[in-house]
Amino acid sequence: MHEYVLAKLEFPAILDRLAAQCRFSVAAERARELGPSGDRATVAYLLEVTAEAVDLLTTFPDITIGGARDIRSLVERAAKGARLQPSEILQVLDMIVAARGLRRGFLRLPDVDTRFPHLLEFVDQIEELPSLEADINRSIGPRGDILDTASPELGRIRREVRVAHSRLMERLNALVNGGKYASVLQDSIITSRDGRYVVPVRADARAQLPGVVHDTSASGQTLFVEPLEVVELNNRWRERQIEEQHEIDRILDGLSARIGEKARALATEVDAAAAVDLAMAKARLAITMRAHRPELWEGEASSPNGHPGHRLRLIRARHPLLDPATVVPIDVELGADFRVLLITGPNTGGKTVALKTIGLLTLMAQTGLFIPADASSIVSVFPAVFIDIGDEQSIAQSLSTFSGHIRTVIAMLREVTADDLVLLDELGAGTDPQEGSALARAIVSRLLALVPLVVATTHYPEVKAYAFATEGVENASVEFDVETLAPTYRLMIGVPGRSNALAIAGRLGMPAEILAAASGMLDPDELRVDSLLQDIRRRRDEADTIVARARAEEQQTIALRNAAERELVEAERIRQQARGEALAEAEASLEEARETLKRLQRDRGSLHLAREQLEERRREVDQAADRVRTFRRKRIAAPQMTNRKPITAGDRVRVIPLDQEGEVLSTSGDVADILLGSLKTRQPVTALERLGRVQQEKESRATVLPPPAAPVNIELDLRGYRAAEVEAMLDEYLEAAYRAGMPFVRIIHGKGTGALRKVVRDMLAMHPAVASHEVAPPNQGGDGATVALLRGA
Repeated sequence: MHEYVLAKLEFPAILDRLAAQCRFSVAAERARELGPSGDRATVAYLLEVTAEAVDLLTTFPDITIGGARDIRSLVERAAKGARLQPSEILQVLDMIVAARGLRRGFLRLPDVDTRFPHLLEFVDQIEELPSLEADINRSIGPRGDILDTASPELGRIRREVRVAHSRLMERLNALVNGGKYASVLQDSIITSRDGRYVVPVRADARAQLPGVVHDTSASGQTLFVEPLEVVELNNRWRERQIEEQHEIDRILDGLSARIGEKARALATEVDAAAAVDLAMAKARLAITMRAHRPELWEGEASSPNGHPGHRLRLIRARHPLLDPATVVPIDVELGADFRVLLITGPNTGGKTVALKTIGLLTLMAQTGLFIPADASSIVSVFPAVFIDIGDEQSIAQSLSTFSGHIRTVIAMLREVTADDLVLLDELGAGTDPQEGSALARAIVSRLLALVPLVVATTHYPEVKAYAFATEGVENASVEFDVETLAPTYRLMIGVPGRSNALAIAGRLGMPAEILAAASGMLDPDELRVDSLLQDIRRRRDEADTIVARARAEEQQTIALRNAAERELVEAERIRQQARGEALAEAEASLEEARETLKRLQRDRGSLHLAREQLEERRREVDQAADRVRTFRRKRIAAPQMTNRKPITAGDRVRVIPLDQEGEVLSTSGDVADILLGSLKTRQPVTALERLGRVQQEKESRATVLPPPAAPVNIELDLRGYRAAEVEAMLDEYLEAAYRAGMPFVRIIHGKGTGALRKVVRDMLAMHPAVASHEVAPPNQGGDGATVALLRGA
């Protein structure tokens, strides 16, 4: 991909944002070096890695590369035989520990080999270095000091250093505090010069204290003298210090050599940590931008005028470098029914932003980045992207704006292929309108023959007419609000832009007679076209509003239906489980009765059996028989569908698994569609008990509850709210659910400390709309949710 294209589409700014999300300097460095790939398999792999990273970041945020260091130069020096300093060796230790923590933490994740296979490839490259890690920990402290445990020899030498130092200080303290030289010393202190201990002596009493002069004060009144009687002790102390330094150098050389031996493993650790951090940075950027993974198009043309192998479908696409609070999303489709999209509209209306959004999101996807658009968006992988945008004047070459654009287009036409994407801004601008319009149409015709996907912007009305009349070319426009004199930045496919000059002039106060004169000079055909375009826009807006409302209602209906079906399945499972438990209990009672009868038969032949014992045995038999009869009555009480009037539409029935009443909407074979309040469900006919006709029931009712203002969700999620905030929310929700005729609802409150759960259950126990409540089943939240059964409306 040409650097010129990347710069024009501001792709480096995206890489800077990606680098800012990195936690590891090596990953940030590599983030700024990324570029889009033209290979579809590579792009699919990169997007899969980012998807795994998003999953990892949202599910297991504790997995990090904390402590990783860029040790590449240190390792390279060590491999060449250089001696590393303690602080540098500690950086190597930090990298070893961070890599080990990353590997072990990652391998502990559940289903890691199937859930994160690509990230696992990076982590598997990490080689743990426990021996080297232990040697460094034993030798160097956290502040960079060499520890006594670095080697036995160093420990011995340091003990000797401490002994020599102690003897030296004892002799010097005795000399200073003994009184013999009190009149000679300037102060009764011990200091050091050039690594040797000295005492301050008055210059005029120098001869009274034999010794070696190491320094003088600035005034010359004080000499710093090493007394002769401690010279030998000073020498021994310094010798031990030198010996200690030699041993430290030997230890550092050894550790540096060990690091050099593991240079390849350490470099691999750096690469693996950087790869994981870069993937996590892509995930963080996706979350920050509210971006989604696009689908990669793989298919054929759906029409003769479409592209044979590429497709773009961006839904609610947003330019990632604009303010998320104000940017207006756009919808773009290209490649299905047409290959060239011509965008028209006023200046500053958003044409160039739309063009850049298409190009930049394409580059982001081909780099493995999620794009700020809906998850249903589709992109293709283009080997090359060509662009002509902005002012290309060159003073050095004495080129005009028009000449600069034309040179760019000429070079583009030489290289473009059928698999490329072409972006052209203000096609044919900068010259005579008639000639520029003709040239723009000719360039589009040439690109149409070369078959790439093309998005171009223009002002020329002739180009709009050309798009209407040419197969494979489609008009689009950016909307302009004449009332506010401002663009809305909405991109409308299939609708060409219209001139707003006279409308804008009128809003700004241009006299009416001048506007009337200008209107009279316009071509009537142009006026009819503008009127037609305005009518198209109005009808398109109305259709978009209706479609959006219908989609929202459809999604909500589907969600409610799915939730209700899940609840019905769960209720049936609970009923079957309860029936099985009752059957088991009855079988146990029957077995107990049999055992009692056997005992009676054994006892019948005994002459010593008392009357009280006989009565007790008889009561046991009666109780067991009662339990068996009770169970049989329950089984007989189950609805028998034979010899009963068939269930038809309009019947009022009881849904036996739910113990709720509803209306039969329709029947099909062995199943029926039932309306329970505002919920629709499908149940087997055998699970229904006919109660009568709905019309009769309606006539007998004295009051009718008003319907809810809007469909009510079967779940209310209160997690994240404080206990004091939920009472009003829960009361309003229960009232709405009750009025909607819902049989039950689920309140999600989480487990936590239990405070929110207690408030919810206390309120459910007292609410007039709630018949009872119970803990949700384990697969639907368990103790973190409560199911409330509502009273019949």
